[in-house]
Amino acid sequence: MFEDQYVDLLPTRTTMQVVVTGTGGNGGDGGAGGFAAALTAALGLNSITQTATAASVGGGDATAANAATTGDVTAGDATATGGAGGAGGAGGAGIGG
Repeated sequence: MFEDQYVDLLPTRTTMQVVVTGTGGNGGDGGAGGFAAALTAALGLNSITQTATAASVGGGDATAANAATTGDVTAGDATATGGAGGAGGAGGAGIGG
């Protein structure tokens, strides 16, 4: 080389590459199912006519009595179904690299 020439040395080119990856978060829990209540009721009504008569002779007390028997009353089965639970939430998207 000659005295009037020179060479500049440039620094080496450096690149930094960061690779970030990650998985998404878990989805949310599903909601609980709805409440269910089942009720059953039975009511038996009978109309009973009094047939015994009471009479008093000579001013004394008189008593009349009727006996009545009613049949059994049965209620049917009660069933109920609660509402379906809610769907779980979607998981997170995650980070791609």
